[in-house]
Amino acid sequence: MKPIRVHERIHSLEIPLGGFSLLLPSAAIAEVTSYIALDPVPGGASWVLGVFGWRSHAVPVVSFEALLGRPAGAVSASSKLVVFYPLAGRRAWEFFALLSATEPRPRAIDTETAVPAGPAELPDTHYIAAGLRTENGVLAIPDLDAIKALFYPQAAH
Repeated sequence: MKPIRVHERIHSLEIPLGGFSLLLPSAAIAEVTSYIALDPVPGGASWVLGVFGWRSHAVPVVSFEALLGRPAGAVSASSKLVVFYPLAGRRAWEFFALLSATEPRPRAIDTETAVPAGPAELPDTHYIAAGLRTENGVLAIPDLDAIKALFYPQAAH
């Protein structure tokens, strides 16, 4: 008997970064907001750009480029903050945000026609789980479990 292949459209958001874009399910994202000045985090990791107040929460802002050891994305008038819901197993108030180079774009990914990207097309890091090749280039899919282990190392054990 042949396995049944499920045809799905996954509603996603393409988050433009410096030199590549991330692809995440829309359901993981709480809000996209304009960039505002961030408060510093003394002693924070180099990839933590600062925090900002959002809906009565202090939300840390991460540079995914800096997380990969690259220079952090430059802030411009078109920069956005993409606020994520808390990662699986975290408390309901543990939001975080990524700095996006420009306005994220909605993408509907068709699981039947999606073309996986090869390893050579993606940044070489365990923070990227996979990627998709599109007509506009490659979209990297972050490994949220690896990111959660980085954000919360004490919980990884």
